[in-house]
Amino acid sequence: MGNLILKRVSQVAVCFTLLSCGGGGTDATSSSSELTSTDSTPPSITLLGDTAISVERGRVYNDQGASSDTGETVVVDASLLDTSVVGSYTVTYNVVDAAGNEAAEVTRTVNVVDTIAPVISLTGDSQVSVIRGSPFIDQGATSDTGEVVIVDASSVDTSTVGTYIATYNAADESGNKAVEVVRSINVQPAVLSVFQNGNIGESWNPVFNAFDQANNWQTCSDDGGASCPSISWQMASDTERGDILEIRHGSSGDMAGFFLKTDTPLDMSDYAGGKLKFDVKVVSGNADITMKVDCMFPCTSGDQRIGRSGVGEWETIEVGVNSLVGNGRLDLSRIDTGIVIWATNTQDTTFLLDNVYWEESPTGATTETGLPSPTISWENPNLGGAFSSESYPGYSLVWSDEFSGTELNEVDWNYEIGTGNNGWGNNELQYYRRENTSLQDGLLIIEAREENVFGSQYTSSRITTQNKKSFRYGRIDIRAATPFGKGLWPALWMLGDSFSSVGWPKSGEIDIMEMTGGSGGESIVVGTAHWNRGGGAAAYSPTSNASNNGGPTNEYRLPGGESLAASFHVFSLVWTRDSIKWLIDGFQFNEMAIDNSADLSPFRGGFFFIMNVAVGGNFPGAPDQTTQFPQRMLVDYIRVFEAQ
Repeated sequence: MGNLILKRVSQVAVCFTLLSCGGGGTDATSSSSELTSTDSTPPSITLLGDTAISVERGRVYNDQGASSDTGETVVVDASLLDTSVVGSYTVTYNVVDAAGNEAAEVTRTVNVVDTIAPVISLTGDSQVSVIRGSPFIDQGATSDTGEVVIVDASSVDTSTVGTYIATYNAADESGNKAVEVVRSINVQPAVLSVFQNGNIGESWNPVFNAFDQANNWQTCSDDGGASCPSISWQMASDTERGDILEIRHGSSGDMAGFFLKTDTPLDMSDYAGGKLKFDVKVVSGNADITMKVDCMFPCTSGDQRIGRSGVGEWETIEVGVNSLVGNGRLDLSRIDTGIVIWATNTQDTTFLLDNVYWEESPTGATTETGLPSPTISWENPNLGGAFSSESYPGYSLVWSDEFSGTELNEVDWNYEIGTGNNGWGNNELQYYRRENTSLQDGLLIIEAREENVFGSQYTSSRITTQNKKSFRYGRIDIRAATPFGKGLWPALWMLGDSFSSVGWPKSGEIDIMEMTGGSGGESIVVGTAHWNRGGGAAAYSPTSNASNNGGPTNEYRLPGGESLAASFHVFSLVWTRDSIKWLIDGFQFNEMAIDNSADLSPFRGGFFFIMNVAVGGNFPGAPDQTTQFPQRMLVDYIRVFEAQ
């Protein structure tokens, strides 16, 4: 029998049988031959995962691999893949078996993509504040991928107070846009601290002060009021505010007030149109508050009666700077008190003061008062009445105002604004403002109204020629019709040019016409002169030529009790070096001789004009339910003649 030869080739056994393969009998015939079998079948590669995948730009690529069906290790080639660059890349997979058979190459597509938008981070705070007028300097922003951040701050207007938005945007090279980021810019008005957080502002003397009538108006400083009998102060602690000021008025009732000042006057012109703000809380007593601001004596805003304020709780008071300025009474270029404040009745009152500061206007310095401008609506009553001559023998017309325009001539006239000192020295109830003056139908109209402005119950107007027109000697004619009603006090009068330096009564006063309404007072015209006993060098001692001071009667009652409001009358003054004569409609009703005494020396100097309608006060008393508002004084003309 032949032999069976088995040869393993590529791990394959081949049996080649001639006769039989296995056990054989003796009669079997067989032969053997050596056979060689080769492996020509290549391996097969199977990818693990998808054949196309995406990778975010910049991320690490982790290949999922592949397997071969014969178990050989698959060689992966990703050398061309660059995940830092967006694009499509091919990764190859290859394997060779032990017999040298190479598998068909398999590939995987790797798409490097950029779908993530940049992230913007602000440099600095997301909310910033800028003082009006100062530049806005942006701190910028960055993106996490390094792209340039585009800043748009075009809407920011640092010249106007308000809140503005700056935007920040970025986009990468793939067009992915970042979520817009914003910064809030709060443009704030400039402020000047007077007293805040228990401290005096750095622009002011670091001491507290007061004045007191009881010590002849002398100032007491840094002593808590020890040298001021009628007023005292101390730092105190408030549960809501912490350190605050406590100001006490004693029981005497003498005029006294608290103030903060500087020895170096400040130019506060930038605060025109702004506000003076303070917080007040009245602990006990009368809650009526008055304040003012000074600009080096005698320059002052005059008293500003705030009215009933802060009763048992803190109240923020805002006073318009322009209402303090008025027609120029307060010179903002030389302010020397941050605030002067007192309880109006100056008796048995304790109040707390905090958070005092000046704040500029949101739009910068302005001359607007911020108050409403009431429209004076009226019908011309076409009153009859007396006229005066347009010329007099021996006299020449040197100045007149016929009020024929549409606005008051401010070349000649001033407006006085506010409540003066202590209600114009008389606790009067009106707040004087320019809006209550108008020119219509050739008449000057001064209107008293019942309305609340800055704590005053009434408004009116007061105009003067101070520092613009003044006269000494001559004849003055004023054609006018008065208002009527209890509590009304119209006046056509004069003060000496020295008033701003020596005050009243040393300056002298000449009342061409006064009338007090109610109880038949509308039929009586009063003409008076006032001065200081002993002249300017003497102590304060006012007197007049009225009958209660030993003079003749200074009144004249119209025949039949006719009202001065029913028709026009001409109120005249004839003034020489030797005398002053008062006339109504050409009829002389009073005369005063002028001698060479020091007492009457003011009447040998120049005087300026004042026209006003006062409401209430110690004299003539408050309006009552019979008083009708509005009330008007009508002035047809004023004429001044001087001797030739």
